[in-house]
Amino acid sequence: MNGTDKGAFVPTRLTLLSMLLVSMLMLMGGAAVAPALPLIHAAFPDRDFAVSLIITLPSLAVGLTGFAVGSLADRFGKVRTLVVSLMVFTVCGAASFFLEDLDAILVMRFVVGVGIAGISAAVTALMAEYFTGAARIKVLSYQSAAMGVGVLLLEYTGGSLAAFSWHEPFLVYLIGIPIMLLCILSMREPSHEPLVDSDAVMHEPVRQADRRLIAVCYGAIFVCQTMCFLLPTRIPTFLEDPELPGYVSASMVGLFLGIHGVTNSVVSLMYRRIVTVIRPFFIMGLGFLIMGVGMVLLILSPTVITALTMMILVGVAIGMVCPAVSNTLAGQATSTTSGKIMGGYSTFLNFGQFAISLISVPLLSMVDGSIPALFAVMGVFALIVGILFTSYCARDGRFKSAATGA
Repeated sequence: MNGTDKGAFVPTRLTLLSMLLVSMLMLMGGAAVAPALPLIHAAFPDRDFAVSLIITLPSLAVGLTGFAVGSLADRFGKVRTLVVSLMVFTVCGAASFFLEDLDAILVMRFVVGVGIAGISAAVTALMAEYFTGAARIKVLSYQSAAMGVGVLLLEYTGGSLAAFSWHEPFLVYLIGIPIMLLCILSMREPSHEPLVDSDAVMHEPVRQADRRLIAVCYGAIFVCQTMCFLLPTRIPTFLEDPELPGYVSASMVGLFLGIHGVTNSVVSLMYRRIVTVIRPFFIMGLGFLIMGVGMVLLILSPTVITALTMMILVGVAIGMVCPAVSNTLAGQATSTTSGKIMGGYSTFLNFGQFAISLISVPLLSMVDGSIPALFAVMGVFALIVGILFTSYCARDGRFKSAATGA
């Protein structure tokens, strides 16, 4: 390894494993508990809206606190922030197993979101500081893949535990204990310069961050997450319709939803090869175009096979957009701003997840309750974003240079 200070901490394979395990928790706000939602509705039949907040409240909390927690990480240390956040995540997440009062559960869910905000900002900032160049591209691609795998595993585990009662899925949060211990054993605060040098695929991080470029990245991840969270919120209802040719049983819906997580992970792992051929901002634009095509397909042929195709294409799009955004933001970060910048990434990612619950309801009423029509409307929007993204970035020289990760 090059560019290390004498006595500086050098990340090991165990360090990388710890960061990837942490990354699997970044989208865990509602994933593990989602399979138990019908049971929770049955336990609190008169509080439908409050029950729905069990899934969305962590994302709202991350959105509201991401920047602040990221700034705290810059001030007090990323590793320290990560460990404390994992502790909050574990204790408050598992606490709902013991609770019977819905209001108390909602308080815990909000605090879980604050913990996830710290986890997301700290671990992504550590990746940006521990690594640079081609090594950073590879590691952040691994992170995007780990997030996809994490959602799949946690939804499956939560669904299995929900067979006992609605309380048991909250025990999944105890996974934070061994991961926290691994982080304590394998991580130290990074030196002021990145430790793993580049092989010239990317430039060194710039010292003056381009705020306009960062804003475009935040907008991209917001739109991406808004689109992709249509799948778990609307596709189950579509697939379980008995009038749908080849409709899917409730027990199979979880596996179908996991498909986009698998394709997301596969494409994310390929990102470091893709970026040597296509610039990151064009990768983002292409991702939105692929996402839009997939969503529009559903209204043209509302079948299970088309829905499966859509989920695969959306997974491909997420696997392109997320690592492109995280790598570009990492290239804008320094040791004193990485927590805040990557905290912003977490903020807009989760605001996107929360926003779809507000957007989809009025849109669905506008299209007379047709789920394929809802996806078509959002798909057209994704196509417009993709076209604007690629055409505008092609004209702006700063986005061309940013494409190499500078």
